[in-house]
Amino acid sequence: MQPVGPYRFTEALGVCPVGTAWWAIDGQDRLVTVAVLEGAAATDQPWREAFANAANAMALTSGGQRYVNADFAAPKPWVAYPSEEGMGAQRLFQTLGMELLPAESATEVLVPESGTVTEPPQPVSGVPTSGGPSPTSGAPLPWAMHAAPPQQAQQVSPAPQQMSPAPAPEHQPIGVPQQGPAPLRPEHPLPVSAPPQEPFTAPARRITPSAPPRRRTGLWIGVAALVLVVLAGAGGLAVWAGSGDEKPDPVASGSTSAPPLLPTTPPESPGVEPPKPGAWPTQWPKFKERDTVRTLNLDGLGFPVKVPTNWQCTLAGRAEGFVKYQCGTPATGAQALGGEVIVRDCPQPCTGQWQTAMRGVEEAWGAQWIRSGEYASYAEKILDVDGGQRHGLVVVAYFRSGEDGAIDRQLVIRMTAPVPEAYQLRRFASYIRDVVVF
Repeated sequence: MQPVGPYRFTEALGVCPVGTAWWAIDGQDRLVTVAVLEGAAATDQPWREAFANAANAMALTSGGQRYVNADFAAPKPWVAYPSEEGMGAQRLFQTLGMELLPAESATEVLVPESGTVTEPPQPVSGVPTSGGPSPTSGAPLPWAMHAAPPQQAQQVSPAPQQMSPAPAPEHQPIGVPQQGPAPLRPEHPLPVSAPPQEPFTAPARRITPSAPPRRRTGLWIGVAALVLVVLAGAGGLAVWAGSGDEKPDPVASGSTSAPPLLPTTPPESPGVEPPKPGAWPTQWPKFKERDTVRTLNLDGLGFPVKVPTNWQCTLAGRAEGFVKYQCGTPATGAQALGGEVIVRDCPQPCTGQWQTAMRGVEEAWGAQWIRSGEYASYAEKILDVDGGQRHGLVVVAYFRSGEDGAIDRQLVIRMTAPVPEAYQLRRFASYIRDVVVF
């Protein structure tokens, strides 16, 4: 029986007493591995909590594994991992102390839904005692990490929950070995994870994931919350929901400043991480004296903007610590040229973890990030749009706006142009780099 999730499952990768790992394909025909909590474990709350938080712990740990999609509130919770980053589904079960066996062993290994959940053999720890990920690590999160509204968050006591082995049942369940599977109650359950929202929509959905409970209509919490969870390692967790006008609703923060205003919709194709080593291209053009340009002092940016005289810059959004302008030519369709210029506060201290996490929620058309300095990265890609090609350029940089010399602002430039006009985007970005100094 196919698990629940927005994927086309192709083959079982392996099975263990608490679930199955699958090969699957998403709506964009990308290969993923999916870990599904099944059988009696799927109805056992300690195992549901351990499963969800093991996934979060893996993503939070330096050198861990990010997941691209998950539904921890489903009847059979599941987590999807990109195949190009290794066997994430298998690694998740290993984090829970489970080794995968061949899928043909399912009837002998997987505890059925009618299994003896309250009568396991002597419990052992469901989380590795050494080398395992810590849910309070300060490593940056992937773009699709999720967190719940504060009213959903719960904490489970870290104290071990020892259980006395119950006598064997009079009638052993069919298909379960006499020795029994690994215990279904982890000795040290991880903190409760919240149900995520789906980070992308497949063009032809095969299976619909279950809806998370008490979801606030019209709000996208998952991607916005990913940046906040990195504060868990510093002793605090902040969660907020971004509405359509990008007005934040901060609840708590382990940082000394308010959380940043992130995009209210997830990126269809974030940039490829980590950025490749590189430098700002010295061959990119710059404005010259003979160019017909004008200099604009746009309210809220904090630096002047030089643009060709046929460009316009209009305010597209503003809130405390956030401002966005649309800059470019008034042309539309295939001849349109320009895009977004965004400046937002970076919480203090604006660490490398914050910078990586904030960059991860920006649309970059799936292009490879290239590091152009200590605090800046850019990506370029030729895009197929309506049967034609356009040049896309996105720059994410962090700069100093105050007199104390601390990095405190993020700058995002995301623009497209007809391929022959790519030089205009590069020239604009080079000017901004020289003015802002990143």
